[in-house]
Amino acid sequence: MNTPYHISFNQFNLREEQFDHVSNLHGTMHTYRVMSHVLLLGMRTGALSEASSAFFAAYVHDMARKHDGYCTQHGPDAANYKLPEYISLFTENGVSAADIPVIGKAVAYHSLGKELSRNDPDWLTVALLKDADALDRIRLGENGLNPAYLRIPESHLMIEHARSLYTLTFHSPVDDFETVLKLALSINQ
Repeated sequence: MNTPYHISFNQFNLREEQFDHVSNLHGTMHTYRVMSHVLLLGMRTGALSEASSAFFAAYVHDMARKHDGYCTQHGPDAANYKLPEYISLFTENGVSAADIPVIGKAVAYHSLGKELSRNDPDWLTVALLKDADALDRIRLGENGLNPAYLRIPESHLMIEHARSLYTLTFHSPVDDFETVLKLALSINQ
């Protein structure tokens, strides 16, 4: 698979037992789509470094959910309790010690319902994760995704892409991230 990222994508397959709450709404397929959206947004914006950090954040972002309802605590919980479990995997894939707090900030902020200042040095990483997660709100129905909440201009150009990827993976769920990414890249072309 040809991407500009230096990540061994085959190491990022998920299992239900990694999640505190097994869910079709916030589980493996949702996470795979968010991971794919982050990578494509990075390619579209040229923000590959930030998208790489957001990719690792996407991997753990919903693992600490206790239910499928509105929840602001699962992001901070995932940053505190899930992220440490995967630091060695992330490090094997190019994450530096300096990247870990940025990844943690993105995970925590994705559910807090508040925004970082655009002047914050980690704003783009957080925004990439939040927009990628928001793009998959398409799974909630026609009014699930409100484009007014998207932060990055390129995210607005990915709404139809998000709808297509959701449709493809909803009707034919897959067991591995690389397959979802291949589907996402084929739609993107």
